[in-house]
Amino acid sequence: NVKKFSAMHEFQNLHSTSKARIQEFVRGHFYGHLDFNLDKTLFFFIAGRYEFSNKGADIFLESLSRLNYLLRVHRNDVTVVVFIIMPAKTNNFNVESLKGQAVRKQLWDTAHAVKEKFGKKLYDALLKGNIPDMNSILDRDDFTIMKRAIFA
Repeated sequence: NVKKFSAMHEFQNLHSTSKARIQEFVRGHFYGHLDFNLDKTLFFFIAGRYEFSNKGADIFLESLSRLNYLLRVHRNDVTVVVFIIMPAKTNNFNVESLKGQAVRKQLWDTAHAVKEKFGKKLYDALLKGNIPDMNSILDRDDFTIMKRAIFA
């Protein structure tokens, strides 16, 4: 049945888009402590009602413990990020996580603005037939904007 596999590229695109969104969430959540490579990160999820042993969460945690042991023994540089999604009683939000997400978004917006300005200047120089000096494309204002975003 060829029709069954005809839209494989759509699933690959959807997977790529979803993975990028998860990575952005992780960047914000671990902001200031992100000392691992997201390209070498495995993401695992478990979800369900808060019935720890009925849903297999206990087995899931045991398997993660064994995986952690094997990764340490073999000195592997793979990082594992686990999402345990189970409704439970909570009292408040994790303020540090929300702050990290806000800072990540602000840094992304700043980088995007500088990138757009950089791209326009590069394009203008190439239209004139010049290969621009990369140090001259970013001016003092760009560095000020980037430093302000980092220190904010």
